[in-house]
Amino acid sequence: MVSKKSLINRIWVGALIFIAMIGMILINVFFPNYADSPNPTNFISGRAVNSVIISALILLSIIEMRRALGKERVPDCFSWLVWAYGFGLGPAYSLFGYTGIIFFSMLIFIGAVATSLIHNRVDSLIYVAFMLVYPGLFMATLLYLNRSASTSATISPEMAKYLENDIWSFLTPNHRVSNLLPLNAIGLALVFAVSTFTDAFAFFVGVLFGKHQLCPNISPKKTIEGSIGGIFGGLIGSALVFFLFDYFHLFGKQFGLCFDGLGLSVAHIAVTYVLIGLIGSLVTQMGDLIASQVKRYCGIKDYSRMLGEHGGIMDRFDGIMLNAVFVSFMFMFIF
Repeated sequence: MVSKKSLINRIWVGALIFIAMIGMILINVFFPNYADSPNPTNFISGRAVNSVIISALILLSIIEMRRALGKERVPDCFSWLVWAYGFGLGPAYSLFGYTGIIFFSMLIFIGAVATSLIHNRVDSLIYVAFMLVYPGLFMATLLYLNRSASTSATISPEMAKYLENDIWSFLTPNHRVSNLLPLNAIGLALVFAVSTFTDAFAFFVGVLFGKHQLCPNISPKKTIEGSIGGIFGGLIGSALVFFLFDYFHLFGKQFGLCFDGLGLSVAHIAVTYVLIGLIGSLVTQMGDLIASQVKRYCGIKDYSRMLGEHGGIMDRFDGIMLNAVFVSFMFMFIF
């Protein structure tokens, strides 16, 4: 049973986290930096602020994972790689997109190989590689969604006026536009809403009605009933985003998937929302189970106590980052 005090703390901390997520979505909506803006030298935007926030979350996640693995698995000689990777992901993506992150990760791993040879710790490479992928590359998909850069050579006239600049546009000749789409807000909204509603419904349904254990060897408190409740929560989260962005057009049509400039069919849009709500919920729960399995392997209860009853960044973003990977995959067909 969950104590009343623990439940109250979990609720209010969860509410603050949810408010912070809403703030990240709203700043993308209300502080864009359109390419045809009357003030073309203004490169500070909601997108740029969120890139800094996400980069900080990635750094904290990697630090927590390194702490969980322990210095016996990842000794101090690898510390410089942890910091270089955490600080370098943001600039690598801003300059070269997600491809930049992949190649930057490879460079960091080459550095890890050199370090392991110098200090005779080849046994640590498997743990360093694990950190680069989980949480590194997984969390970095939030940067992909936040930037929402089109890879298409042609942009529809309807969408062209909503393209944005970022800071790197002003470091290239003729202030080149980077084809940044206004879908960064809905991308983050889908990840945060589906994952948050999945966690909330799974928790409360599990507490109230849970009787059958889901994966007792990994997380004894999780139940089948809670998992089913989480799926309904994910669908509700996806539906909420649909109504806010595409039905009521609360922030403007250009921020939704129904915007004419994208040229998506009704069937395409419907499938996107349903799959993100359904599979996104399942992936979120898988992320939670993977994090629990890693913690069990490392012999810890929480990755940290940074978020109180919610544990650390990794404890809160374990499902979010896996869901971000899936939403990014879905958005590849849109961008």
